[in-house]
Order: sequence, then C-alpha cells, then structure tokens
Amino acid sequence: MLGLAGVPGVIQFIGFLYLPESPRWLLTKGREEQAREVLKRIRARENVEEELDEIRSAVEESKKQSGFVLGRVLKTPHVRKALFIGCGLMLFQQLCGINTVIYYSGTILKMAGFPAEQAIWLVTIPFTINFLFTIVGVVLVERLGRKKLLVTSFIGVTIALVVLAVGFQLSAEFSPSIDRNITEVYANGTAVDDLCVTKMFASCEECIEEKDCGFCYTGSGGSTGGTCLRADKANDKEDERSAYGRCNSTNLDALGTKWAHGYCPTDYTWMAVLGLTLFVMAFAPGLGPMPWTINSEIYPLWARGTGNALAAGTNWICNLVVSLFFLTLTETITKYGAFWLFCGVCFLGMLFTLIFVPETKNKTLEEMEQLFKGEKVDSVGMTNRGFDKEVEGSGANGVEEKELSRL
Repeated sequence: MLGLAGVPGVIQFIGFLYLPESPRWLLTKGREEQAREVLKRIRARENVEEELDEIRSAVEESKKQSGFVLGRVLKTPHVRKALFIGCGLMLFQQLCGINTVIYYSGTILKMAGFPAEQAIWLVTIPFTINFLFTIVGVVLVERLGRKKLLVTSFIGVTIALVVLAVGFQLSAEFSPSIDRNITEVYANGTAVDDLCVTKMFASCEECIEEKDCGFCYTGSGGSTGGTCLRADKANDKEDERSAYGRCNSTNLDALGTKWAHGYCPTDYTWMAVLGLTLFVMAFAPGLGPMPWTINSEIYPLWARGTGNALAAGTNWICNLVVSLFFLTLTETITKYGAFWLFCGVCFLGMLFTLIFVPETKNKTLEEMEQLFKGEKVDSVGMTNRGFDKEVEGSGANGVEEKELSRL
C-alpha cells in the first residue's frame, strides 16, 4: 500500500523533466526573450506583453529592496497588520484541528466505538467530502467574498466540533459498566490476578484508558457481562482477542462474547460520523483555501515573499504541534475535552475574522494598502470601477478613456 504512493511521485518527476523555467527567474537573469517564449507556451497565446510587463515591474521592484526585509515589514505599521492577520488565519486554521481529523480519522472513529475493520473504510467519507466541497469553495469565493465564506466556515466547523464533543461525552458518561459478579480465569482454571482486573475499573471507558487492557462483553452495546482483560499483544492479536479469559478465543461468536480494544461499544457512534462529515463539509470551502487566498492578496509586492513565508511557517508549525500532541491531549483532558478545546479555538477564530480581517474581494494592491492604513476605500468593486469612470467621461472620448483604463 505504501509503495502505491510512489506512482504519482514518479509521474511528477517525469513531468518535471518537461517543466519550463519560471518567466520571473528568467527575467532576473536578463533572459527576456526566453521568458516571453515560456509565457507564450504556458498561456497558449501570442500576446503576452502585458503580463510580461507586470512580471518585469515586480522583478525591478524586488531589486530595489535592500537590507533586511523582515525588519522593514515589522517597522511598517500597515504591513505589520497584514502579517498579523495572515499568520493569525493560518494559526486558527490549524488549531481548529483539521489535520487531527485528516491524520486521525480512523483513530477518532475507533475511539467513538467502531471496530478497526469498519473504521478503516469509514475514513473514506471525510476524504471524499473534502474533495467535493473544495470545489464548492472555488465556485462561491467570488460570489460571497473571502470574509463571508470564512466566517460561515468557522461557524460550520464550530457546530461540527460541538457534535463531536457531545458524542464523545455521551459515550463516556454512558460507558458500559464492569460486572463484578463475573470471575475471569486463566487457562488452568485459576482466577485472574492481572492488573486489568485488580485495578477494579468501574466502566469500559476507564478500562481502555489503560493501553494494555480491553473490554470483553456480551449483549448489544456492551450492556451485559462486561469485564476488563489484558489484550493479546504477545501474539499481535490485541484487536481480536484478550490474552486470557472469556475473550481469549479465535471464535468469539461461538462463545457469545465480543472484544473491544481501544474503544468502547456505544450507541453514539453515529455522532462521530456526523461530526467528521460536517467538519469537512464546513472546512473545505472556507477555512481550507481562504487563509492561503487572503495571504496572497494582502501584502505589497516588496513584502509578499516574506509575508507568505512567515504565514506558511506558522501554518506548518501549528500543524506539527496539533498532530504531535492530539493523542496526548485526549489522554490528558479526555477525548471530548480535546474537541471542546478545538471548538473554543474555532469560536475565537471566528471572532478574529469578524474583528480584524477585511474583505479583499476585487481590491487592487493600492486599495489593500489603504485598507490596512485605515483609510477609506471606494466601495465600488474592481469589476465595476470602469463603469463609474465611463459615466464621468463625456461622449465617445469618455468611453474610449474608460476602455483603456480597464486594460
């Protein structure tokens, strides 16, 4: 299975062999004609002079900048504000727990009460939805605008996290109990004196918190005959049976017993599936792409590289922190506690967006600077700006001037 991941890598490597150099890089090396030819090839048209001029201007602007760009970013108030917003969005994107959902979907479903063989297939649901709803975001971004889509996404993700948290909390509160009237025995008939039994756990939830232990039960939902036993890790069968007692068999069904390792049987498994599904549905159109989109729009040319690099760095650092400590978090503050924490962070992210993030739809670089400087910006969008100028003009000349301004 891991080897299959190499197939797209090989295809990508072959594609790189035919990848042309960047027009921007070629211009920095003074190879303008090659840059023009590459642009023609990429755009599949002959007239690329306007785009070439824009790239040339950007290259010349970057050459003018000297010294420590980060220092200039931090000393320039409106750019510093843009950086604060850009890094803040990346931070909240990750601390809402998206990569916990992506990396640990199977584990979350197993925690919620699904056997391992079911959980591994159910993880395809959030992945498929993530793909489909990302397309929804592409369709809606220019209609709703960045800010509205982002706020809506935060609200949806917060609701999804509430569903997940409540589901895990109900599962914990109504966890099947341990039946003290059942005496588990070893193969030789003597009573079990193992840690999993002697600790006198009260419920399945307490039992599985001990990593070496699992829950053996009869009846649906673990409602009857529940005992805590050591998992058969010595034979790598911990997900299939216990090391001794009633669930130490290759044919549990014949004995009327069931084995749960790493999860507890519960009637609330559906809430985990619903929560994960809602989470990805809400995240994919807004919180997924919008922080990257906004970061690509809010910095002036001279600060764009530094701003995007710092924002991306924030994203990956937060990704690493959440991914590394999620399982530890579930053990420290419980599973439902972890999702309540993500829920609180997501709510703060929504407030952050409402208070600090401006709408960047149809704004030019100049207007973006005005926004962050606190200056008033004409509310007319870029797509309509030309029509206002046309009204200001008189006769045919006014219309011609308008058309030129739109170019």
